[in-house]
Amino acid sequence: MDHRDEATWIAVELSKQGEDRVEDGTLVQVLQRDLESEGHPIFVPAVSYSKAGRRITLHLLEGYVFVASGLPETRYFRLEQKPYINQVMSTRGGPHQMRTLSVIDNDYIESLRDQLRGMVASDIEAGDRVQVLDGRYRTLEGVVVGTYKDMAYVRIKLRALHSIATIPKVFLESISDPGD
Repeated sequence: MDHRDEATWIAVELSKQGEDRVEDGTLVQVLQRDLESEGHPIFVPAVSYSKAGRRITLHLLEGYVFVASGLPETRYFRLEQKPYINQVMSTRGGPHQMRTLSVIDNDYIESLRDQLRGMVASDIEAGDRVQVLDGRYRTLEGVVVGTYKDMAYVRIKLRALHSIATIPKVFLESISDPGD
């Protein structure tokens, strides 16, 4: 694959109202609506989950969100008119000092995703309900029955088969019970 075919991302600085939308889980939906592009990839460098009846939000990079490139530039710049956005990162250049979106390589976003998974993984403990994000048990849910260093022992139930799998914590995401 040609390096030029890889996804790039636009950094967007959030206002206090935008940060509140991260906390309540509505930022992605509102951004996609305002970009007029339902399903457009957006990466919020934070994760929220319920644990022991409390909502916990872990922030990797507070005050920013990353939106995949690929839309007309005007859609990104229109976001600056929204109360939840401070600014879309860009540069000015050329003889007319025209604004151009600043883009970030996908490798950087993937490294942020890995760091975020690591932060969440450090909070995984026995009794947590989890979903497996990668590996052989990907998409399955289970309960952590124990941990040791970077690994978790997860009880997974498949119809008639019940097994305990050893899974790296970074492959797990806490999920809340219905009603949490």
